[in-house]
Amino acid sequence: MATGADEPRRPRLGRGVRAAVLVLVALVLVGVMLRLSLWQWARAQARHSLLNYTYAVEWALFALFTVAGLARLAVEDARLARAGSASEPEPEPVASRAGGPVIGPPLGPGEELEEITWIRLRRRVGLDRR
Repeated sequence: MATGADEPRRPRLGRGVRAAVLVLVALVLVGVMLRLSLWQWARAQARHSLLNYTYAVEWALFALFTVAGLARLAVEDARLARAGSASEPEPEPVASRAGGPVIGPPLGPGEELEEITWIRLRRRVGLDRR
């Protein structure tokens, strides 16, 4: 049985190649979605069917959300690349700054302190500047 160390390493694709493949796949998918939208629109005009009109709009929205999502990912990636290039010192863990963990009242199963929930939400949305 071969272990991970015995297997030959495959060369990894460069970042530019992966981005180009992703853009190519996205263009094909968006093209297919727009073609499906046009096909549904033509069917709706032939049959006078509200259902086909809604499908036509739905496929166009799928294409729009795909482009918007990929654009957002590209902007986020560029932002993270800029933040990674500016070498900022890592913040110290809270426990070492405060001299140990903060002990409070016991929480029930599934409960969370409101402050912790707010901090997690701010981090997830990107409002936390750490």
